Amino acid sequence: MGSLDIPKGHNLHELFKDFKSKELKWFYKKEGKRARHIFQRGGMIGHRIYSYHILDRTMDEAKRYVDTLEKQRLMPYSGTVFLAQMLLCGHGRYTRPWYAPKGGLWYSILLYPEVGMPYFNLYPLAVGIACCEALSEMKIPVHLKWVNDLMVNGKKLGGILSETYYAPVSKDPYLIFGIGINVNNTDFPISLKDKAISIRQILGKEVDLNTLFIFTLTKLIWYIGLLHYTEVKGDSQPIIKTWTNYTDSIKRNVIHGEDLEKSYGTKAKVTGINSDGSLTLELPQRREQIVYSGEIIYCE
Repeated sequence: MGSLDIPKGHNLHELFKDFKSKELKWFYKKEGKRARHIFQRGGMIGHRIYSYHILDRTMDEAKRYVDTLEKQRLMPYSGTVFLAQMLLCGHGRYTRPWYAPKGGLWYSILLYPEVGMPYFNLYPLAVGIACCEALSEMKIPVHLKWVNDLMVNGKKLGGILSETYYAPVSKDPYLIFGIGINVNNTDFPISLKDKAISIRQILGKEVDLNTLFIFTLTKLIWYIGLLHYTEVKGDSQPIIKTWTNYTDSIKRNVIHGEDLEKSYGTKAKVTGINSDGSLTLELPQRREQIVYSGEIIYCE
């Protein structure tokens, strides 16, 4: 329990295949015939999984993968996953250090975008929904804080970092999502003790990392598939509505800005999220502002 060691006689791909089959049956009962179409649209997720004991950053490994295949005149596989037991140089938004010791779940996914604007902007939301739903079904009272922080009782359980990477030769755009979740790691640095929390601290027991990893991947298949499916249908509401159900950011008084640990922001109230993933803020004197980037801090 609590390690990336593969059970005897199994490997991650076998476990993943079995889990996908069970999840598809569940979604089929819930969603009907469209479930198979949605799963197919997200089916590239996890076809290739690279597992490492130690990396500097999984997102950097994803970039090296793209660079290496391009030099060989090969196409990088969309949906490839890079998993590590621990990270030496992890960092989040604004290059803030991310503490990623053994015991947590640290991985990145490489995606070749299959949708254009405005659906392109919904990829981060779909990834956040997948992680949040997997955790919620483990009875963890988690909420999404815009854009993609996983929060429990005001403390950070995890987060998703997104980046667009342009291949050096072809200049093709790839999306890289770095996912970090505190699972069985409980020894946080002093600076994080009042800000971070882990699943083990919440549930009072260790969680099997393989199971959680595979569970989040199957949710990613569904929600990335749903995004691709809804783009064809011309309706972003299934993603927006689900994200809204998992967030506690709506109607909150916040401070919005860029890198708020180093700069001042603007006081506002979050009034909603739009069909393109942007956030609507109400500023003083009832002025409205639409924001696509930055971060928010809750005022209460």
